Amino acid sequence: MSNYPVDTKQWLAKLVSFNTISSNPNMELVQYIEAYLKPLGFSCVRIPSPTRPDTHANLWATLPGKDGSMSGGIILSGHLDVVPVKDQVWKSDPFVLTERNGKLYGRGSSDMKGFIAIALHLAPYFTKLKSRKRAVHYSFSFDEEVGCAGIPFLIDHLKKNNITADACLVGDADFEVITGSKGIASWRVTVHGKAIHSSMALMNTSCNAVEHASRIVWKIRELALELREHGPRDKHYVNPFCAMSVGLINGGNAPNTVPSSCDFVFSVRYTDTNISREVERKVRAFIDEVVLPEMKKEAPEAKVEMKPEWFAPAFNADENHAFTKLVRKMVSNNKVRKQAGATESGFFQDILKIPTVNIGPGGFGAHCPNEFTEEKLLLKAEKFTAELVEIITTNGVPKL
Repeated sequence: MSNYPVDTKQWLAKLVSFNTISSNPNMELVQYIEAYLKPLGFSCVRIPSPTRPDTHANLWATLPGKDGSMSGGIILSGHLDVVPVKDQVWKSDPFVLTERNGKLYGRGSSDMKGFIAIALHLAPYFTKLKSRKRAVHYSFSFDEEVGCAGIPFLIDHLKKNNITADACLVGDADFEVITGSKGIASWRVTVHGKAIHSSMALMNTSCNAVEHASRIVWKIRELALELREHGPRDKHYVNPFCAMSVGLINGGNAPNTVPSSCDFVFSVRYTDTNISREVERKVRAFIDEVVLPEMKKEAPEAKVEMKPEWFAPAFNADENHAFTKLVRKMVSNNKVRKQAGATESGFFQDILKIPTVNIGPGGFGAHCPNEFTEEKLLLKAEKFTAELVEIITTNGVPKL
């Protein structure tokens, strides 16, 4: 193991050196981690992207329990991808960890290679824990930064193989207990009309895709306002209501042509995953029952496609669960905090029903130029993670 980093700071430097912007391959990093973990006794399984199996993969790695069990114990979860640096002005190479005045700069230093560095540094320690009876799992995903697109394949693998755990720690946060994050769902709507010279508009020989798309956009706004006024609210978020909006739109090719196509993307962020299903149902119903019949009067071949793109379930930890109480007790923090951005926590809590909290080393300037963390944050989160894993793998989640 002499060729591998020897502490968390060195591990962070190594991880930052892999340019794992979501659009780039992450396989080299996955292979590097595998080669490190396997000699320590971890069983490693790649769960590849169905569309890019040679370049992008999740990694599920398990240090079996003392009885050989591959289930139970605790999951340490993080994502390997980072956001782009294009058009950002950095004072140093974003893919070389650079220390200035006690701050560690680099893309992913805050979000969220710091936590992965902690998990990898602690791997040898976990293998030597005499009190450990239960498994330790590493869940490292791809494409979290583009709608949590990679983690569903890993979750499907766990469900198919009946793999579960006593608890899950997601390190995608600062060093404070996060027990909620909004889910996100987005859809791309493509309206297909019929083009003609604009002087011939509205003669039932053409169909203006932009105008009909605009009707759907306005309906989405009406639904968004309805959600704001009458939907569920959670006071622990900066924005307490479910937020829905249209983020992208494109249509037409010339001002003197009735446009034949228009597409747009809209999304909703919710505290209850059922909201996404209800939004989809209402928008589809409006398209099918109101917009499409009128379009077909103008052009029988007209159609509207609505395809889901991003999806992540809302994360709502159980504040009364012993695991949540344990984490709060360990860090002496009882304040309820929730983050607006989507995380992978909901996949474990909501879909797999594994008690989950979100706490990590964090840092400053995530997604921004000159993103950084601090060594003291890494060390604090490292100590906490080691202690938590020891507790859970010794006797499971203790009753408090």
